[in-house]
Amino acid sequence: MEAKAFAVGLRIQHPQEMIDESQYGSEAAGILGPASYKLTHQCQNGRGVYSFCMCPGGFVVNASSEEGRLAVNGMSYHARDGKNANSALIVTVTPEDFASDPAGQDSEDFAGDMAGQNPKNFDGSPAGHTSDPLAGIAFQRRLEAAAFRAGGGKIPVQLYGDFKNHSVSTAFGQVEPQFEGETAFADLRSILPEELSQSLIEGVERFGGIIKGFNREDAIFAGIESRTSSPVRINRDEHFESAVNGLFPCGEGAGYAGGITSAAMDGIRIAEEVARRYRPLA
Repeated sequence: MEAKAFAVGLRIQHPQEMIDESQYGSEAAGILGPASYKLTHQCQNGRGVYSFCMCPGGFVVNASSEEGRLAVNGMSYHARDGKNANSALIVTVTPEDFASDPAGQDSEDFAGDMAGQNPKNFDGSPAGHTSDPLAGIAFQRRLEAAAFRAGGGKIPVQLYGDFKNHSVSTAFGQVEPQFEGETAFADLRSILPEELSQSLIEGVERFGGIIKGFNREDAIFAGIESRTSSPVRINRDEHFESAVNGLFPCGEGAGYAGGITSAAMDGIRIAEEVARRYRPLA
């Protein structure tokens, strides 16, 4: 196994009507179904920012799976008739980012580690050369612990304008929140390493030039979106077999896909190889 790159970030909510008008035009908005979007941006610092798991007419949900840690996700009901559109806005992170000893540190220490102030990896190796295949999972868990603390166990939320200003929001604006789970205002900048926060701001401003109003001050951020894809890859050879004979790692959990469709395609490849190798002789 080895640590691999993945992405983390925040969920953002906008009025679905605003997305419809931008994507379809004012005449067609309301006639066609709720609009979706897909956005990408390459930041000046070299990191990619992109939308992920976009949910038209959907809700942001508390998707926590561990005590004392909090993660969010997005979903739409079948009718997609919620007031808001939401998506994850995520920033790429690599094994070179998985720095410092995770034990017992708070979010400020964590941000300092990511800024390179404490350059050592979980396993004690020099920063950027981790040999710990689970370093990315530890990274995720630390983000989720910081999110849990920031919201007091509730989903931490912040208006985009306040996120830019590094201040805690006190009230929602014209964007009406659509959540499944309780929320609390918090400073999401305290959860993320500053380089990732700056990347998100650069990305949102760029996206505001593509979808009118995307960078509105009262867009609602929520965190943390940490489960975008597997931070671990189970190595396999050219015939898709692992170091354990007869074990064929595949799909998202094994580190070979980044979504439903790519996971299905990888599964087909594995199934074809297994069938070729083990089919009965004619």
